[in-house]
Amino acid sequence: MRVLIPLFVILILIACNNRANNKDDVKDSARKDTTGSIITSPAGDTLFTGFGNEPFWAVYVIENTKIVFHPMDGNDVEVPFVAPATVDSLTSRYASASVNADLVLIVTKKNCSDGMSDETHQYAVDLTVNKIHYSGCGREGK
Repeated sequence: MRVLIPLFVILILIACNNRANNKDDVKDSARKDTTGSIITSPAGDTLFTGFGNEPFWAVYVIENTKIVFHPMDGNDVEVPFVAPATVDSLTSRYASASVNADLVLIVTKKNCSDGMSDETHQYAVDLTVNKIHYSGCGREGK
């Protein structure tokens, strides 16, 4: 009996430690943008992620599925995926609409600073959602 009690306590401690580690793994799977705001990607097949601040927002281009605009406040806006039109050798334009939304996303390959960190991103982003304009930066994939 004296052996069982310490063994039981050890098993409980191991189980609690594993549970804490799993919570950290979940936190690590949610990415943070350069401002520290958590941005979670809605799908594993994200082709492009754009983001900005003042106000904080994110946009995700999900391959062959949808484009999702995620404002800091308010509901997500989803429109069907469309292949980008090539504006020039450095610029692509996505234009899509749904019953509730019009979205135009312009992605330009040029260095972009988000203004709140020292990080430089590969893409500049101009986004218009229902006639509201957002500017930010972006990166390929998640």
